[in-house]
Amino acid sequence: MSTQNTSMQVEVFSGEFWKASLMRQLLAEHDIFAYLGNELLSSIDPVIVSTTVASHVALKVSQADSQRALELIEEYNNSEPIE
Repeated sequence: MSTQNTSMQVEVFSGEFWKASLMRQLLAEHDIFAYLGNELLSSIDPVIVSTTVASHVALKVSQADSQRALELIEEYNNSEPIE
């Protein structure tokens, strides 16, 4: 896993809390540390938060991991569902 340097963070995904959490898990499985911006606010009350901008969270990784993270997310988004 890469060391975290908060001054060198890159947003690789922005979306709903549940999907950002899924993407974070995907990256963790490939040894990429990622964190969610607005994570606590987004998980408080989905009904209230869903009507605000806080319903979207940013998934961030180190600059060194950003290219690989973007590739993994794109691969996931383009994959066929398992039937």
